[in-house]
Amino acid sequence: MAAISSPKGIGAIAVIRVSGTLSWEIVRKILAKSVEVEPRKVYHNFVIDKDGQVVDEVMVVFYKAPNSYTGEDMVEIMCHGGFVVSEMILELLINNGARLAGPGEFTKRAFLNGKMDLTKAEAVKQIIEATSRHAVKAISQNLTSRFYQMVKQLREDVLNLLAHLEVEFDYPDDVFIERGYLLKMAEDVLSKVEKLLSNAENRLAVSSGIKVVIVGKPNVGKSSLLNALAKEEKAIVTEIPGTTRDLIEVPITIDGINFTLVDTAGIRTSNDKVEQIGIERAIKACGKADLILFVVDATTELDENDMRILELIKDKRYLVVINKIDARDFVDREKIKQILKTNTHVLTVSALKKEGIEEVEKQIVNSVKDVILSTDGYVTTHRQYEHLLECKRNLVKAFESLKNSVELDMVAEDLRSALKQLDLLTGESYTEDLIDKIFKEFCVGK
Repeated sequence: MAAISSPKGIGAIAVIRVSGTLSWEIVRKILAKSVEVEPRKVYHNFVIDKDGQVVDEVMVVFYKAPNSYTGEDMVEIMCHGGFVVSEMILELLINNGARLAGPGEFTKRAFLNGKMDLTKAEAVKQIIEATSRHAVKAISQNLTSRFYQMVKQLREDVLNLLAHLEVEFDYPDDVFIERGYLLKMAEDVLSKVEKLLSNAENRLAVSSGIKVVIVGKPNVGKSSLLNALAKEEKAIVTEIPGTTRDLIEVPITIDGINFTLVDTAGIRTSNDKVEQIGIERAIKACGKADLILFVVDATTELDENDMRILELIKDKRYLVVINKIDARDFVDREKIKQILKTNTHVLTVSALKKEGIEEVEKQIVNSVKDVILSTDGYVTTHRQYEHLLECKRNLVKAFESLKNSVELDMVAEDLRSALKQLDLLTGESYTEDLIDKIFKEFCVGK
């Protein structure tokens, strides 16, 4: 298989990858000079077409299996960058027996050939797609396989506990192990899982975008605020209340930190069934928010809808944003603060005129500093998080069963379920559907 692994466009160098048993045999057909190749040495050559015409001057490196990225024989051709040359070389390779690689197929082969586990494969994809320094920091340590080693050790600990149980119920007359000893082993294993899960939600938020949900009653300027923060028109803005019905999600970056803005339907009492669905979605979005921007209208007195929203979000992290301060008549900020009885930051903006937006951005960052700073750990995908969480649930069941003197074979079953989750996490156990789902999201050439 072959693919261009560098980005398309003008640049100094482009890289074409070829992997498989016949990779060198295919590549040598398009080279002008015959070479007795040695692994990991760089060779100067020229790529020629079927008529012997030079296409480009190149550097070529051969990697002998298993000492390559994919674990197979592999060749990298480095040609001049640009839109055309690399495509011409790829076409020559395909005409001489290679096939075009699918998305993520090089990394998929690396996984299948034991060159990396699934956590490292996911880190490869995430580091390529990272759009902030904080995301890189949260992801990069998984490239070292440290997470895999920790999960592997955890698996050994669970197996050790399981072995103690199986010895006792296989030889009940010869072996007796104190329940207290087994409980201590189970407690230690559970503690290790909890350590791996610590800060996981913060790491996921930083990697994928800290969720900032914009709420308020209809026509207070939520969509205008989203557009102002996004620096472009992402949401429809009209004077008609209730225009926004579905959630609108927009990724933005502030001070190198990824955020996902979520515009929601205006929350109010309504008999409109479609609007009610939008309101329900807005309420659910608040429950999943890392931060809420509660938008109120500076031109009107607060009403029962505003107070209902405040009641909804009072236990969440939120900022109050008073919008429309460019209007001639607006309600005093201190008065609004007194009515809301809140100690949180109350900001004033004109979303339409982009006034006060920089202060909103500043306070958004300040409000989630603890999320940004609490990113120690290893979990970087929801898939990893769910498997660890399910592992923990099974270990908790095993621990409680041991404590309550439940039959040991029931405890063992919970431990086996925990092991299964760890194997799915690292890829020791997998289904074709899972592997296809993970790697099809990669770019071609990686």
